[in-house]
Amino acid sequence: MSGFSRDDELYACLALVKAKGMGPRTWKKILEHYQSPAQALEDCRSWKNKGLVRVDQLEGFLSWSWAKEADDELELITRKNLKVILWNDPDYPERLKEISGPPAMMYCRGDVSLLKNSSLAAVGSRQSSRYGQEMAIAICSDLAAAGMTIVSGFAYGIDRQAHLAAVESAGGTIAVLGTGIDLIYPAMNKDLWGKIVEHGLILTEFSPGTKPDPGNFPYRNRIISGIALGVLVVQSAIKSGSMITAQLALDQNREVFAVPGAVNMDNYDGCNHLIKQGAHLVQNAEDILEIIAPMLISPSGRVKDRKEEIRTGPRPSLPPDLDPDEQAVAQILCLKEQVHIDDLIFTLNWPSQKVSQTMVIMEIKGLVKRMPGMYYSLTRQPESQRSMVKKQAE
Repeated sequence: MSGFSRDDELYACLALVKAKGMGPRTWKKILEHYQSPAQALEDCRSWKNKGLVRVDQLEGFLSWSWAKEADDELELITRKNLKVILWNDPDYPERLKEISGPPAMMYCRGDVSLLKNSSLAAVGSRQSSRYGQEMAIAICSDLAAAGMTIVSGFAYGIDRQAHLAAVESAGGTIAVLGTGIDLIYPAMNKDLWGKIVEHGLILTEFSPGTKPDPGNFPYRNRIISGIALGVLVVQSAIKSGSMITAQLALDQNREVFAVPGAVNMDNYDGCNHLIKQGAHLVQNAEDILEIIAPMLISPSGRVKDRKEEIRTGPRPSLPPDLDPDEQAVAQILCLKEQVHIDDLIFTLNWPSQKVSQTMVIMEIKGLVKRMPGMYYSLTRQPESQRSMVKKQAE
């Protein structure tokens, strides 16, 4: 046991964030060197000798000029009971730690479990066309229905449509702010804010009370791309925040997808440029799923004991390369011509995201087919085999 309290760890993160002359790259070097932020703070006088900071950075830190801001913010967090994700918390997304300048801490509201889900960032122009909005809705709703979490920046236009398309679906949505957690910006997204707090997750590294300074938004974009497996640019001009996010994704070794647009429209120059430079051309959600399928979280839980009877009967001859979760799904699909996804969730007793992602992987492998109304069936199922399994189940 480290012996440090939660407040110790929080205060150590605040010290790093408030220190002048230090940024995310330096925070990462320090935090990766120690078991916890509090341990790092305790050993701060050794940072220079360990090659973690420059001389001027250490001198600035040891002046304790950051202390009052850290004290004030700790008091505010405690008084308002704000929820914070720290570097060493289990909820902190491992994928975000991989980027060159991750945040030391983040404020949040909503369902933090979404940070463990496979996600895709969807970004685009605030001044979006009807075509761009329709494409954002179509692609993001299908991805979210398949269990993917949609990450975006809570702006008007494409961001708003991406969030709305996903917020009440299986995958859900994460909004990354360029302001404090206590400020709804833009104000016209107040309705969306309520939906995301209830069904999704709102996330920001900025302190409470932080106003929407223009410099905040490019800075927060590294989190949007850093959380996700890839970035989808739905509609964008050459010079835009969406293009910054796409470049960050490339720097972070993420996949980049783009929806093509008319060559005579300036607000599609960014998308067309990305495609010319090698981004994946996207027309629908399936185009994205085919690329990222190998990167999806592979579910590893097994069927709960109360449904173990599905496993105890004669096992049908299924393809030999199925993993245990795919085998569990296939056993259920052998019993009926079609099975609704809600029945799969109930029978397997798995989280909906896990079932949705398993079905996506199996559909891409050609093992199952999806029918209208979210019904599924095996693609290859001999009638005699189905009859045998159904009779045994009865």
